Parts: sequence; structure tokens; C-alpha cells
Amino acid sequence: MRGKQYLLDLTSKGYPVIPTVDSTEDIAALHEKERFVIKPKNGADSIGLEFLSRSELFSRDLSGRKYLIQPAIDFRYEVSFYFLNDVFEYALYAPEKEQRWKLKKYEASGEDIEFAKKFIKWNDINYGIQRVDACRTQEGELLLVELEDLNPYLSILELDKKTQDKFIGDMIKAMKQII
Repeated sequence: MRGKQYLLDLTSKGYPVIPTVDSTEDIAALHEKERFVIKPKNGADSIGLEFLSRSELFSRDLSGRKYLIQPAIDFRYEVSFYFLNDVFEYALYAPEKEQRWKLKKYEASGEDIEFAKKFIKWNDINYGIQRVDACRTQEGELLLVELEDLNPYLSILELDKKTQDKFIGDMIKAMKQII
């Protein structure tokens, strides 16, 4: 992946992502919101992320389409789905959004896994680890926040021993198949 252009691509294709545009000219696609998030299109993690009111957004010079613009979503929690070679391994979530790095095991439903698999299939890489980060809206819908395949932090120490051992065993097996 190169930057976050994929969020624009997925939005335009109707995938369940946080709606994303890269110009204030397209802001109508985000519906009537009063708070927005901007982030560098070629950024990583949350570096450069800002929350802006509508008036602050329109007072900024965002020309050049170097930023992504999204509505600020009032979500219940964030959840990450971890895949190895396109196979679901485990999920973790932050039940308290103010403590987003305090993760717990998430019992993903079949519907949740199917949601995440849409993005794994779209990404179309043959080997490796992918993490699908999503948020659960107040209405119960999952929306993609980020798809990570370059350097996905695994939070493996947050897992129970059985899940850790299974993942490590699957990783060793996957690596042997490549060699």
C-alpha cells in the first residue's frame, strides 16, 4: 500500500468505509456534518491527524489533494481483524475508545469476519499478514478505518496463550510454505 488513496478508492466503489474525500469541493458526499477529521494522504498511523469544525475545515488551504477528509464518527469501539495468508486468525478491540491501545480479545461473529474478508479479497496480496481496522458505529455498523499490510502491529502480547501459540504455529507453517 502506498498511503491512504485506497480509502478514496473504496469509498467510490461503495465499500463500508468511513466516507472519504480529498477536497472540500466534494464535502457534500460526507453529508451534513459539523466535525471532520483530516489526515495526510501519505501519512502513517495518526501522525498529522486533526479534528476540525466545518468552519475550520473551510478556512484551511487543503488544495493539492494531499489530505483526506472524513466525517468525525461517534463510534462505540474500534476493532482489528488479523489475517495470515487471507485466513482469519484473531480479533482484538478497544472496548473503551478513550483507551484505544488497551486491547481485549474480540469474539468476532461470522458477519464481522465476512465484513473484514471483503477488504482482504479487495487487497489481493498472496502472502502475509493483514490487519483490518474498523469502528463499530452507534447504529451497530462496522466501517473500515484502515487496512494495514505493510507493518501491521500484531498486539500479540494481548492474546491468551492458546491464541498466541496457534498464530505463531500458523506463521511458521506459512513461512515454510513460501521457502
